[in-house]
Amino acid sequence: MSASAPLLHPATAALAPFVDAGVLDASAVHVADAIARSVGGVEPEVLLGAALAARAPRFGHICVVPAEVAGSIVIDDALLPAIEALPWPDPSHWAALLAANPAVRCPDQRPGDVTLPLVWDGTRLYLERYWRYEENVANELLRRSGTVGGLTTASAELDAILDTIFGPVDPLFLDRQRAAARHALTRRLAVVAGGPGTGKTRTIARLLAAAHRVALERGQTLEVALAAPTGKASARITEAVHSEVEMAGLPEDVAGALHDTGATTLHRLLGLRGSGKPRHDRFNPLPHDMVVVDETSMVSLPLMARLLDAVRPDATLVLVGDPFQLVSVEAGAVLGEIVGPAATEAAEGPLAADIVLLERVHRFGSDSAIAALADAIRTGDADRAIDLLRHDKTSELSWVDDDDDGGIDRLHREAAAAAVEVARAAYAGDAEAGLRLASDLKVLCATRLGPLGVYRWSDRIETLVAREMPEVGSGRRWYVGRPIIITSNDYLNRLFNGDIGLVVAGDNGPVAAFPDPSGIRELAMSQLGDVETWWAMTIHKSQGSEFRRVIVTLPPPPSPILTRELLYTAVTRAKEQVTLVATESSLRAAIDRPVARASGLGPKLWP
Repeated sequence: MSASAPLLHPATAALAPFVDAGVLDASAVHVADAIARSVGGVEPEVLLGAALAARAPRFGHICVVPAEVAGSIVIDDALLPAIEALPWPDPSHWAALLAANPAVRCPDQRPGDVTLPLVWDGTRLYLERYWRYEENVANELLRRSGTVGGLTTASAELDAILDTIFGPVDPLFLDRQRAAARHALTRRLAVVAGGPGTGKTRTIARLLAAAHRVALERGQTLEVALAAPTGKASARITEAVHSEVEMAGLPEDVAGALHDTGATTLHRLLGLRGSGKPRHDRFNPLPHDMVVVDETSMVSLPLMARLLDAVRPDATLVLVGDPFQLVSVEAGAVLGEIVGPAATEAAEGPLAADIVLLERVHRFGSDSAIAALADAIRTGDADRAIDLLRHDKTSELSWVDDDDDGGIDRLHREAAAAAVEVARAAYAGDAEAGLRLASDLKVLCATRLGPLGVYRWSDRIETLVAREMPEVGSGRRWYVGRPIIITSNDYLNRLFNGDIGLVVAGDNGPVAAFPDPSGIRELAMSQLGDVETWWAMTIHKSQGSEFRRVIVTLPPPPSPILTRELLYTAVTRAKEQVTLVATESSLRAAIDRPVARASGLGPKLWP
């Protein structure tokens, strides 16, 4: 900071210790500098607050809480000075300065001709734009909450349609999937929350079937949008809905309408361009009667604000997702805050009647050790999780300490043996078998770098496979047998970030094979853009995927990536077997630390 200090306002000199400690970067300092130059009489404490508020969204926060910020910043570098040793202002004095400064306005203060850069609500400090996002999301959700008058009204006719789609009501069993569909058809807002294997996809498919049946019986055409945050998620929900149609034995007219329903990304739905200005907003709303969003846990606060702004006031919005999974990589933990206390207990509040929890797990048996471990992680019970790992008698769980070189080498060889089977299928030109085998066992890493990261595992597996099959990985980028994962959206070739494929032997050389609803789709190597080798992947990339067996690796503490949601997401990717590679301290650090994102959305929705 010293080199550029002459270019900055003198008041920003007070930020130097925080820059040296790695808390603030140049972009945050320049925000504070712009405020210092634009508004006279800004105290150093206010500039520190401004820089921290500018920093917050890059770390997933919506705002900064001055009274807690010193204890909430984690820097994974033991050589840096302790965060607590920095010259943090006294919280009460800091709050008083923020409340009185001309660069800051309070929420109940009417905006003037000039938009002030900061908003202070007495506890939290926001950049004005993020405060507006949060305020708009809260207001729109509360406006929709409890509002009847969706696509239809509760009636005997609706129940008859639901009987056709879900089966007759069982008086001894509460069908929450049916209840979620009924709610979504009769209200303007429905939130369907549930963990892996609870039937969220089935609920979406049958909700859409019931919605189309309602419209067809009225002689109307229903405009439905099915969307997800990413291209991979949208392609997956499209395929899942179409598969569900085949299994459900739906009436031909309803099945036809569902087959015509394809999901898209939220960005494409809203028409978000490079400038960030969407084509659809309150002045040009979406034409759809119902908008269903899958994987809502991955939706950031700014994107949710734009979505709510674009959905017609008289349309139905259905938000579906797992509130315990990893949250958006961008700012906010929106689904978790919408579901709030209703995720774990009977709750009272404006949104309580609009939330349906799917609790019955269909993926695992009632005595599943994986399900028990996932439940212990979800509830933050580290002792129970450790006990399950140490004493599991089902062979579903295993645990290798990260300093157990022999145990890790054994896992390397097991992963490589599975990879050899993938390569053999690829050389035989059997893309379907190769892709199936590639998804049988997967290494899920918390990090890309380090001894337990994606790159180290991929290199080790590739080396071991090449010993068995020298033609695999012999220095060529597109070697036959290479599993690949797409890392950026390619709309021209219908490939999306997170899609997986396999390089197989074709009639005229290697081709890339990808799973497709109609079978296997092959593309020439020259058609591919950004890809990575898929022997291992990050846990973040695995969201929404499912494997028979997973090997999960965690770094040692105090890595800031160790969170409850990360471990829960990793464990619940497995259908039959989970192996954890981590120290006990890593497991406890992850389970004991839920993602904590500074935000005021939860208190606004659940006062």
